[in-house]
Amino acid sequence: MDTPANSGVSNLEEDPRPATLLPFHDPGFVAPTHVDVRAVTRRYKLTGASVARITGVLPRTVRKWHASSDVANHAPIPYAAWRLLLIETGLVAPSGLLALTA
Repeated sequence: MDTPANSGVSNLEEDPRPATLLPFHDPGFVAPTHVDVRAVTRRYKLTGASVARITGVLPRTVRKWHASSDVANHAPIPYAAWRLLLIETGLVAPSGLLALTA
């Protein structure tokens, strides 16, 4: 059964780290960790299935993004999927193609 990512015992009402919200080309950008991915899913009460639909992956891939980096089935979230998740949740605005050529 797919339940909201914020269910269960949690004292995390955090946001993702600000440096993870920057565009990839920004020198201050920091790649998101599983903690950042969890923060977004908790903040917006997203299920693994909804994150999968937003990013175009299978729910098992989302579980790998949520897994701690010290477990065997962990996978880092790709930047494109991360950025799409941020845009779809409204945490960042789309930069548009013109911003890349300026």
